[in-house]
Amino acid sequence: MRSRVVHARRFLAVTIPALAGMLGSFAGAADRPLSFNRDVRPILSDTCFGCHGPDAANRQAGLRLDVRDEALAELESGTRAIVPG
Repeated sequence: MRSRVVHARRFLAVTIPALAGMLGSFAGAADRPLSFNRDVRPILSDTCFGCHGPDAANRQAGLRLDVRDEALAELESGTRAIVPG
């Protein structure tokens, strides 16, 4: 269990800044506000939902990213993967 938590933390430590950088460049190029459904959800769908999506049998680290309330919820480790703001 601990190795899953460590893996999840390392993955998020690399993935979240990368997503932020990509989204920043997309927003500047488009000159319009970011939209979660247009700009973020496709990235998560392509790269994250396979392990952190609707299929409970394949979900890793207890982290589900396709449902907002679950993405923001406290994980089994007692931490949160995403903290708004």
